[in-house]
Amino acid sequence: MDVSALVKMVTSDAQGAQGTLSSLMKSMGGETHAGFNNLLSTLNNNGLADQVRSWVGKGDNQRVSGDQVASALGPDRLNEVAQSTGLSHNEVADHLAQQLPTVVDKLTPDGSVPDEKGLEHVAGQVIAQ
Repeated sequence: MDVSALVKMVTSDAQGAQGTLSSLMKSMGGETHAGFNNLLSTLNNNGLADQVRSWVGKGDNQRVSGDQVASALGPDRLNEVAQSTGLSHNEVADHLAQQLPTVVDKLTPDGSVPDEKGLEHVAGQVIAQ
């Protein structure tokens, strides 16, 4: 799955924003189904379960703040992404707060997390649009 291409499309290549989600996915296990599942699991288990359900589900996406994202990911993960992107912790958290609802929503169009092949297919369809 080419998360980088998907993030670029979703963020309209906003300066600095493109690398944040890609870097986060890599730190969560890769730009694959496993990395995506690890990311969702981490967010679910650290206070963002309602938001994640709304992003995956078919209704409106709940917003999330940079502070909420920072808290859910923890300082070590945030520091890792900040170092790899050259952004501050606050910039990373704010970029992710903007990106996550849209990207998760686009990767889960049927209201559930697809299996590995399904996720690759969905990502390919989104990128092709």
